[in-house]
Amino acid sequence: MADENHAAEQGRDVYGAYLQEHVLPVLLASPEEVAAALGGLVTPVDKAALDAPFCDWMSRTFNHAAAQGVVGMRDDGLAAVAPWGFALADIRVPVAVWQGRQDAMVPYEHGVWLAEHVPNAEGHLFEGEGHLSLLTRLDRILADLKRLGGIS
Repeated sequence: MADENHAAEQGRDVYGAYLQEHVLPVLLASPEEVAAALGGLVTPVDKAALDAPFCDWMSRTFNHAAAQGVVGMRDDGLAAVAPWGFALADIRVPVAVWQGRQDAMVPYEHGVWLAEHVPNAEGHLFEGEGHLSLLTRLDRILADLKRLGGIS
């Protein structure tokens, strides 16, 4: 994660090259290769979520995301290390932050910080969840988003 952020801080070309080398192979993984391709980013709780149907879905999702190379991921990563053009304190829409302490992809402290700094954010911070395992709660997450968006 630190290497990726450092590459993003170096700008579009450096970050794009980093993603080509280190991330694109993950996005092109087959269902049988997903867990190995994620390497050290898969914690035990996330590995437990990686059954065959989940790996098939993840592979198809990743492959689709890679259809145009690393462009979308590059732009997302560059936005993460640049000013967003607004202060978190100015956010007035409903926000939910879902984060697992066992997440090796996004630091748990980042989720805690966001939940504390976005006005009226609802924090869903789980000790026993990771990054991928939270997707086993997708029905709850989507219901929460609909509730926050005022959709029944």
